[in-house]
Amino acid sequence: MHLRQDSLSISSPQLSNLGQEGLIITTMDGVILELNTRAQQLFALQTTQHPSVNLYELFPYYSPKDLSILPVQQTPFYMASSENQDQKEVVLGIKLADEYRWLQFNIHHIVDSQNQGMLISFIDVSKFINKQSVLKDKQHQLQLLVASLNDLVFEVTDTGVFKNYWTNNPDLLFYRPEEFLNKSLTELFPPELAVPTVQLIQNSLNLDRELKMDFQSNFKGHKGKWYSLQIKPIHRTQNRVALVISDITKQVESNENSKFNEHKFNQAFHLSGLGISLTDLDGYCIESNNMLTRILGYSHAEMSRTKFTETTHPEDLKKDVELREKLIKGEIDTFTLQKRYRHKLGHYVWCSVTVAAVFDNANRPLFLIVQVQDISESKKNIEILKRQKIESDLVKIELETKVRQLEEFATILAHDLKGPLSNIQMLIDEMKTVDNNTRKNDFLVLLRDSSNELTETLKDLGDILELRTNHSLVHEKCSFLEVFKKVQQQFMQEIQQKNATISLLFNVTNIFYPKIYLESILSNLLSNALRFTAAHRSPQIQIETHLEKDGTLLTIKDNGLGINLPKYKSELFMFKKVFHRGFESKGVGLFLIRYQIESLGGKIDVQSEPDEGSTFSVKFSEKKIEAPLIVTEQMGVSTESSDE
Repeated sequence: MHLRQDSLSISSPQLSNLGQEGLIITTMDGVILELNTRAQQLFALQTTQHPSVNLYELFPYYSPKDLSILPVQQTPFYMASSENQDQKEVVLGIKLADEYRWLQFNIHHIVDSQNQGMLISFIDVSKFINKQSVLKDKQHQLQLLVASLNDLVFEVTDTGVFKNYWTNNPDLLFYRPEEFLNKSLTELFPPELAVPTVQLIQNSLNLDRELKMDFQSNFKGHKGKWYSLQIKPIHRTQNRVALVISDITKQVESNENSKFNEHKFNQAFHLSGLGISLTDLDGYCIESNNMLTRILGYSHAEMSRTKFTETTHPEDLKKDVELREKLIKGEIDTFTLQKRYRHKLGHYVWCSVTVAAVFDNANRPLFLIVQVQDISESKKNIEILKRQKIESDLVKIELETKVRQLEEFATILAHDLKGPLSNIQMLIDEMKTVDNNTRKNDFLVLLRDSSNELTETLKDLGDILELRTNHSLVHEKCSFLEVFKKVQQQFMQEIQQKNATISLLFNVTNIFYPKIYLESILSNLLSNALRFTAAHRSPQIQIETHLEKDGTLLTIKDNGLGINLPKYKSELFMFKKVFHRGFESKGVGLFLIRYQIESLGGKIDVQSEPDEGSTFSVKFSEKKIEAPLIVTEQMGVSTESSDE
């Protein structure tokens, strides 16, 4: 049922003269029919707004208990309308400009003829509610604080008489309440505790400030426990203090453990056989022990002014910094690496370094613990062992080479000398039985040929034996280009006749080597490349040098006849072995240079296919890189370019 706005009304002067009380007249459905000025102020309504708005829809209403929004059905207006009962002193909140305004409502039913409505009066109780809320919060906080205390609290007079007590745990009391209330400290406790406590109480009252002391209990059930005794003046006019006793046993034990651990750490830190430093996150030394100063030569003061990056070898710095950054970020727990520190005297010291980080309770890095062990002597011994192993391996290789050479000499003596000697012996025997002069002359020719073959073989063997016994070889700096040019002059006529092209690429320009050997090696390999050529193509020869991990590599590649390696590889570098018929060759060159190369710790190898050429590779032990030199020669004419 709806009321007309001119029904159920109170005169305007009557509404406006009600002071701090807001008044509203509504229908039973909540439509506002009339309201006074104070109601407009409390609801923050403009005077131009039409008053006939619904009270239920005007605001969301809040509960003072938990600040929740009340459904319309739970508002006192709805309940008064639906239950036809008045509502008294109901507090609701409305929100204006992000602040709560608390209003206390009284709702009465009014009747005019056949029409019903509600008269709603209300006042602003925000200050009261807010103060009440603050008090509740403080009370709650106080309750939480009191509940969290584990202390004993006593009210004591200036003479040490107990008047009251409080505790969450009565088991903490030294006596039952009836045994100590209204009794003095001197009656209950031994003099060594009671006398200083009474004196402390009086000093606290005289000075009007808090005083404290710690003591250890000798009471049964509390023996050995530590307590902190705090005295706080509370009633100066009555000469009363609050005596607060706190159990600090765990704290004392923790402090003792901390002191013990600190003592152990100091002992380990200062007396350690390792160099130890505490380093800040920027890399500066906070503290260092004596061993570290002995390892690096710096004083403690110098160490504290030195950043680790300043004394780390440049080649080791990047890895060290990367690992420290990972450690500080918590990506790793610790790391160990071998690095070099610069000693104060200028030389470098090899050290094994282990680094760990120390973090606080919030997992923030505080500083680094660095342990340093001098391993210079170990490094030196390792290098000596490595060198000795290399020398031992070289000796082993040399011995194996010599054994193989001796075996080859035995084979040469058994085959290359046995044949001519047998022929000579046979021819001599035949000549003894032959009377015909013509036949004797034929035998003499054969005898001379066998003798010449034997002489030539003995000469070749003599040359090889001279190589084996030559201990006066001079190692010198040899230029590959200069040695090649000297060797080239020996074959200039053959180069021009065959229209040969020789290209050079000396990535390694010099080598420390006996020049006579280098000339012999280049001469024999170049001679083979020019000799064993195909009739239908001009010789193409590439000579190059490269630096490899374990020495300098010389390669000579040609496009000649090639070698059937599956058939001849095992005989390739043997004495007087020839693989191409119709060419002037004694089969001694490759055998000779193999001896030269292997006697100085080198190796020679070949890759080849028939009619596709050969590539001979010589591995020297020298390691030196210079600017590459490219030379192209054709028919004795050369052009050079240096890649600087």
